[in-house]
Amino acid sequence: MKIVGKVNILLVLLVIAVGSNFGCKPAPPCETSLVTLDETRLDAETFEKEAAETGRSVDDLEAKLAKKSQEVEAVKDDPERLEKKLYELKKGSGRD
Repeated sequence: MKIVGKVNILLVLLVIAVGSNFGCKPAPPCETSLVTLDETRLDAETFEKEAAETGRSVDDLEAKLAKKSQEVEAVKDDPERLEKKLYELKKGSGRD
């Protein structure tokens, strides 16, 4: 048993030594041209601006939707008045 324990310890030390030799090394420097980096940076700025504009647009549309939903709720309980208004609109357009 003592030999098996010593062999295990030796194996662990060997794995650690090999792992440290082939382990985490610093990444090699990136070989990208400055033009590509500038284009990517400009694209990122453009996408961020578009995302902000889209967010504002979504907020505006949600507000309009809420307003229209309130309008629908206000008139949905009065179908007779709506039918009368529709009849007047049709009559005015000549589709009576």
